[in-house]
Amino acid sequence: MEKNRVYEIGQAYIRLDIKTNNEFKNAFEQFLLFKGKQYSKQFYNKELIQEGLYFSVELEEGSLKSRLKIFGKIAIGSLIAYGGIRTGIDYIIKDAQTITEHIARDLSIEPHIGKNRIGRVERRLGVPGKIKRLYKDIDKLRLNGNNLSANEQRQVLNRIHRNLEDLVLELDLPEITLIEQYLVQNQIPLPEREILRPQQYAIREEEFPLISERDIRHPRQLPLP
Repeated sequence: MEKNRVYEIGQAYIRLDIKTNNEFKNAFEQFLLFKGKQYSKQFYNKELIQEGLYFSVELEEGSLKSRLKIFGKIAIGSLIAYGGIRTGIDYIIKDAQTITEHIARDLSIEPHIGKNRIGRVERRLGVPGKIKRLYKDIDKLRLNGNNLSANEQRQVLNRIHRNLEDLVLELDLPEITLIEQYLVQNQIPLPEREILRPQQYAIREEEFPLISERDIRHPRQLPLP
């Protein structure tokens, strides 16, 4: 698998206020993978997210902290057809929120968990969040630039350039080109220094053990922690 084929499009962070054993952690990981697959297929707009989703789960000790990460690829052309990149990104972010809420709901009705053991639930935004922040700053300069001081304008422009550099590491060239064209159309300068575009390379499995949706099976009921 090549890194520029997929990137993080959403993340569900859930903290359980429990002490656990290895049996529970293994079952919990399978639970999160299955629920992530189930609700991603149900709620992500199939016109906005290309086929082929991947998932990973990270667990931390103590109070059990879990991160279910969803990897895929945004169909940028379809975003434009949906009224623009910003509008389409808002749909994807809303879908990620719905996915997280449904996973937390299902977890709360597991016999050995319940609502009282769920300490925290967050939706995290991944690449869609980076794109949303970038376009928010572009609009700030485009619509309110004349009302900003020179120092404030530089701060916003620096954020735009940093976010663009981050996205270059995630998105493919056609997607970055669309964003750069939008900057030029709105008379916002591109970064002066060249942004190095990463070559295609394989993900090291020990760093990012991504699991294809095809390899995820129905889990058993969660055991006692």
